[in-house]
Amino acid sequence: MTAALGERGSVLLLNADPGLADSVGRSLGSESRDSPEVEVETHVASPGGVDERRLAEADVTVVVDAAGLDRVRSVDRTGSVVAFVDDPTGRVATDPLVDAVAGTPEALSETLSWLIARGERSAVRSEPTRTPSRVEQLNAGMTELAAVRSVDEAYRAAIAVAEQVFPEYQSVVAVRDGEWVEPVVASSGTPVDDCNRVRVGTGVAGTAVQTGNVSIAPNPNAESRFDTLLTVPVGDDVVFQLAATDGDGEFDDADRRLAELLASHLEETLDRLSVAETLRAERDRLLALFTNVPDPAVAYDYVDGEPVVRQVNDAFESTFGYEAEAVLGESIDDYIVPADAGTEAEELNEQLRRGENVRREVTRITADGPRHFILHVIPIRLDAANAAGYAIYTDVTDRREREETLRRQNERLDEFASIVSHDLRNPLSVAEGYVDLARETGDADHLDRAADAIDRMDELVGDLLSLAREGRSVGETEAVSLADAAREAWSSVDTGSATLTVERDETLEANRTRLRELLENVFRNSVEHGSTSSRANPDDGVERGRDSPDDPLSVRVGSMTAGGAGETAGFYVEDDGSGLPDDADRVFESGFTTDESGTGLGLAISERIAEAHGWTAHALAGENGGARFEFHTD
Repeated sequence: MTAALGERGSVLLLNADPGLADSVGRSLGSESRDSPEVEVETHVASPGGVDERRLAEADVTVVVDAAGLDRVRSVDRTGSVVAFVDDPTGRVATDPLVDAVAGTPEALSETLSWLIARGERSAVRSEPTRTPSRVEQLNAGMTELAAVRSVDEAYRAAIAVAEQVFPEYQSVVAVRDGEWVEPVVASSGTPVDDCNRVRVGTGVAGTAVQTGNVSIAPNPNAESRFDTLLTVPVGDDVVFQLAATDGDGEFDDADRRLAELLASHLEETLDRLSVAETLRAERDRLLALFTNVPDPAVAYDYVDGEPVVRQVNDAFESTFGYEAEAVLGESIDDYIVPADAGTEAEELNEQLRRGENVRREVTRITADGPRHFILHVIPIRLDAANAAGYAIYTDVTDRREREETLRRQNERLDEFASIVSHDLRNPLSVAEGYVDLARETGDADHLDRAADAIDRMDELVGDLLSLAREGRSVGETEAVSLADAAREAWSSVDTGSATLTVERDETLEANRTRLRELLENVFRNSVEHGSTSSRANPDDGVERGRDSPDDPLSVRVGSMTAGGAGETAGFYVEDDGSGLPDDADRVFESGFTTDESGTGLGLAISERIAEAHGWTAHALAGENGGARFEFHTD
């Protein structure tokens, strides 16, 4: 308080509700106070908006947050500081600068009243002041109880207040311990070791613990120097006692009311400490869980619509590569959300602001690059507008990759069965044809050709089975002549009257067997789908391709040499047949066909073989209106 209040005192409320200021002002009015000699003014200001003179001259300053506390600390002053906060164990309430704590407007008014009264009593005056009443002394002592941080401190503070309010009596606090009621703190004139313990249900203190009743009764201990005991139970397990001798006089109703009031304040303090201890234990357990959970975790608050980091655990630091200090106070979205996932993040934020629990698979940027997580976000309160919560990221990248691998394997298995049956059809048809010719003509040479086809089937089956077992794409590669591979493939396909021309040879680094499969499927596609009548160009109405449907199909194979702009090394297969269908971009899709009797696998197989070699396949219109398939090897 200031050195002398004189005729005017002041209470300064920093960042307080104006309505609270009005309430405090009314409660501090001279007509509401026992000592109206001093007129009290109240002022409301923000920490940054109050000038230093007013702050320094305030008799009592009320702070509600750390900003107000820092502003008070910044000036030289002698007034008292009261923390008006919900949590008496929080950082603001426990700051050494704080003289008293209040959690409700009523408690704040009461605290300010006794601080003003204390200031009036300590002010330098020319006239003697009255002695504070016992009620005022009790109210003033409540600040000591409000400031304690442990149960032992609460017991000692209660005894200290009792010595002020009941100076003629001795006091003691006793606590139940199992079947006994043990004295723990006594007045300075009564060593606690001189106080006897009693069993629960016996003696004055033991009876009070058992029944919960207040009593004024003679001391049953004949050897004690105290004749009368005023005993007040405090909750279920604590007793407050006043002891009087014959010379002290008898306890009256005022003594009883004041003792019950002191016990009530002590009980509230013990309840507060119990709740604080429970909250502290829960907080410690939650902190241990948060810190030690193996998944990255973030505690966040919403500030201006952004999830601002309040705390991260060790797993977050190691997974995402950011130290806690780097992200605290920052929007978590700015650090780990991919650039193309901004809309998704905003949708998540909107759900959380509505108090919804969120569980979704997301991609986030880690120290090792993008990874997939199950994001589980738990708001502090469900089904209500929220400003805080916890986010836990469970890495499912490996699981997702395994699932994707399994999916691809299943697809490969289905395609493998189709490919085997499809690719075996060509040599099987050739073998059947030559066997029939051998039967018809009796020429054994046809059986040799059939045997060649069967050998081809055996080779194909062996290669496919090897591929399935070993998981390789093309196996060993070697230098292969395009011309030789094309002619070998052509001989394995039932080409009818179609003709093959190798326009320009090229040496490819390829698996001979798989390259031959590629060409066989392209040749078969040309023969089966290109040997129809010629078609008119829709642009000019001119017939393209062969002069007549009866003319044999011509298939050309050649290399493409990189050199000119846009050219890529590789090879092509081109026919002069009916050309590509309207949806030509689908010709490499597995199962796509324009022939009801076709399987739609031939070109898909060719593309798969090309990709296994690292090549790319393209379908486009040929120069003469047919179809052209290019395989770029660079």
